[in-house]
Amino acid sequence: MHHRRLFLSTLLASGAGSLWLTRHLISADDADAKKDEKEPEHPFLDNVKVTVTDKHYIVISDGIPNHKTGDFPNRDNPNRIQKQNYRFTIPRHPKKAEEITKLPMGPIGVAINGIPFYNPFNIHGKDAVTGEWAEVFDTCCGHPDQRGRYHYHQYPVCVKSPFKEVKGEHSPLIGFAFDGFAIYGPNDADGKPATSLDECNGHADEQHGYHYHVSKEFPYILGGYRGVVERANIDRRPLRDPYGKGPPPKGPPPKRPPRE
Repeated sequence: MHHRRLFLSTLLASGAGSLWLTRHLISADDADAKKDEKEPEHPFLDNVKVTVTDKHYIVISDGIPNHKTGDFPNRDNPNRIQKQNYRFTIPRHPKKAEEITKLPMGPIGVAINGIPFYNPFNIHGKDAVTGEWAEVFDTCCGHPDQRGRYHYHQYPVCVKSPFKEVKGEHSPLIGFAFDGFAIYGPNDADGKPATSLDECNGHADEQHGYHYHVSKEFPYILGGYRGVVERANIDRRPLRDPYGKGPPPKGPPPKRPPRE
C-alpha cells in the first residue's frame, strides 16, 4: 500500500496519467478496505441464511431441522415434513408495546436453527403440550403441521445439538419472537428456572434487558408479545383439520390405540 501511494504521488507530480491512476488506485484501496471488513455477526446457525441490516435480521430458512426428527407421517400425525420458503424479519432493536399482542396461529417466532416456534395451542384452541388435547411430539419436541411445517410448541431440546444447560448459569439464546425480543432456555442467571415471569413468559434483567424464557408450565414458550410485532411475519392463512378437509371437529382428538 505504501509503495502504491508513493508511485501515485510521483505520477501526480509529473502530471502523467494522473486522473486514470487516481481513480484506479483509490478503487483498489476501497476494495482492500472492503476485503478487510467482517460480515456482520448474528446468533443463527450455519443452516440458516441471514442478512443483517441496521434494523433487522432477515432470516431465510427452508424449515428442515438440523437435528434428527421422528418418522412422519405416523399413526399420531398424518403430516410429513416438507421444505418451506421462510423469510422472517426480526427487529434488532425491539421496543415494548403499550399493550400485549395476542399470539397468532402458525409461526410466532424462530429458533436459531431456522425452525419456527408456535403458540401453546393446537388447531382446536386447546393446550397442545399437556392434558386431554395434547399432541404427540418427537424426541426433539417438534412435529409437522398440515402444511408440512416442522415446528416447536415447547422447549426444543435439540435446537443446537449437543444442547446443554451450563450448571449455575443463565440459559443460552434459542431464538427470537416476532417482536424481536430474545427467547432463552428455562434458567435464570442462578442456573435455576426463571421466576417472576409475566403473562408473556418474559422478564428483564440488567444483562439481557427484557427477554422471554421457555418454561415447563403453560404457556411453554410465549404467552403473548410484549413488544411491537413485525407484522410481515404473521401467517393469516387458516389451518384445516389434519385428518380431513374443513374446520377442525368438536371434541378432543380420538383415543390412540395401545402400542403393540
